[in-house]
This record gives sequence, C-alpha cells and structure tokens, in this order.
Amino acid sequence: MTVLLSESKARCLENRKLLARSRLLIARSRRLLSPSFEISGSSDENLRRTIRTRLATGSLFPVDGKVFAGKGTGKLCSICGMPIPQGDIEHEVVGPTTVFAHWDCYSIWRQESDELARTPQQSRQHSVKTPTPLHIEREDGAGINPPTTEYAVSFGGSTDRVGTVLLGRPQGLDALVLLLRGLGMAHGEIVTACQALTEQPHYVIPDVSLTPAVLRRFRL
Repeated sequence: MTVLLSESKARCLENRKLLARSRLLIARSRRLLSPSFEISGSSDENLRRTIRTRLATGSLFPVDGKVFAGKGTGKLCSICGMPIPQGDIEHEVVGPTTVFAHWDCYSIWRQESDELARTPQQSRQHSVKTPTPLHIEREDGAGINPPTTEYAVSFGGSTDRVGTVLLGRPQGLDALVLLLRGLGMAHGEIVTACQALTEQPHYVIPDVSLTPAVLRRFRL
C-alpha cells in the first residue's frame, strides 16, 4: 500500500510538470498567433521575474489551487494587466481577494507559489551571515531618462564589482522600487537610492543582508 501511494504521488508530480510545460507551450503559440498579445505582453522570463518580485513583496498572494477556469470575459488579468479575451481561458483565483488571470500567467504564478511554499520556514527567518554590497547601475548619457531607463541590480563582489551576482534588470524606477522591496530594503534606503540614481549612474547600498528565502526567489 505504501509503495502504491509513493508511486501515485510521483506520477501526480510528473503530470503536474507536464501540464505546466504544456501550458507554457500553448502560451507561446498564442503569442505567435496573436500579434496584439506579443506587443502587449512580456517574455516568460520577465513575467516570471515580476511574479517572483510581487510574491516577495507581498503585493501578490500565493495561489493554493482554489481556482475556477472558464471562457474569457474581458476581465483584466491581475498578473499582466491585459484583458482576457473570449478566445482565452480565464482563471478566477480565490484568495484574500478574488482576481482573474490568463492561463499562462496563472501557470507561472502557480509554479512560483509552489516554489515559495517549498522554502523552509527556518530559512525565511535567518539572514545571510556576511553582509554584502548591493550595486544599482544604469546607463549614463544625455538621452537617458532615469524614471524609465533599465537598471541592473547585483550584489556581492569587491569594490570594483568583480564577482557580483546579477539579481535583475528592472525597467524604470517603479520596477526598481518593487525589486528593492522584495529584497527587504528599508523605505528610507529605497528613497535615497532612487534620488541618487536620478543624478548618477551607479549607487551602492553597503552591508545588505539577504535572507536565504530571498535568494531562492531569485533562483540563487
């Protein structure tokens, strides 16, 4: 009986992986068939990074399977912000509030929620022992607009930034703020960093302690 139960669990896990993979392939096919979706949507990796950051900051709740699927009714997707047309499958997700999501958006959201649930509670409560500097960079030049330009956020390394690890490339200050919140930065530190980056292309937040839970969310 125990062997059968173990085999059933293993098969269920494998089926879930296959289902998630199928959903992503369907999503990519829809992007190829629908030019409007390609223009308005972002790549799977960018979408995944956004979901991961929102889960880390608490602006998006983890899903636990309470979802109802049906035909699209034009409601806005809470993940990408785009309407869900009638030709798509609409997921009604029940949580602290009821929200709606595209099939592919929900699939990635569910994967990231499962990954978050697998993070041990003890790891979420302890910090990395050695604080490291956090580097934030942007391009410099006359045509650069700090509120909308791309930033590179990395941590670790020496004073010349050799050996740093890239955490993300947020587009614009709003996305940068979300990422820094996900890293557990204090509000004052975030405000200071944003103000500095409007005047200079590189800013360092020294002695940042990242928890193992945060590192896992960023796949580190």
